[in-house]
Amino acid sequence: MKLHSSEKTILLAIVVCVLLISGGYSFAYFVSNGANVTGEGGSTNISTAKLINVKYDAGSSSISLANALPGVKSSKNFNITVTPIESQNTANYTIKLVINSNTFVKCTDANYNANSNACVKDSEELVYTLTDSEGGVFTGDITGKTGEIVLLNERKTTAVEEVYNYTLEVSYKNTGADQNHNFNKTLEALLKVEPTKEN
Repeated sequence: MKLHSSEKTILLAIVVCVLLISGGYSFAYFVSNGANVTGEGGSTNISTAKLINVKYDAGSSSISLANALPGVKSSKNFNITVTPIESQNTANYTIKLVINSNTFVKCTDANYNANSNACVKDSEELVYTLTDSEGGVFTGDITGKTGEIVLLNERKTTAVEEVYNYTLEVSYKNTGADQNHNFNKTLEALLKVEPTKEN
């Protein structure tokens, strides 16, 4: 059967309409399932966004102590913003301290000397304190430690965008005894927040 040009035009219009309708449903499907669509034509980017949005702001993430004297502290305020989506309103994240360099050491039999360094053996001299705006206080000893230290695992459920505030303080404690074994020591670390890995 041979189609006239007007029939071809009508058939082509029907095919285009069907494609546009199916394309419209496809777009709605992506949007309703939490996809972000940006750009036009060949530069369009589609990125899935099925996970609740969690971002944190600490300014510079570095925390350091250099040539510190007993009693010196380094602190950092930071916040974490949780933005729920229609299908997900609970966020699980982990706050970590990544210690790249730490020359602080414990007082042990190896460096104890009653005449030149009468230190307090095994004392916690370099410690962290993490506090949140809800009154939680979390502490730990990081004397001599390196690598990733988990400070806190959080689970937050919210129906609206919520900002959670924290303060991290690292202190070189004054033991009240000789601390020559930690003379001229340094700490270099980074604050890190990441999604909690599910088991």
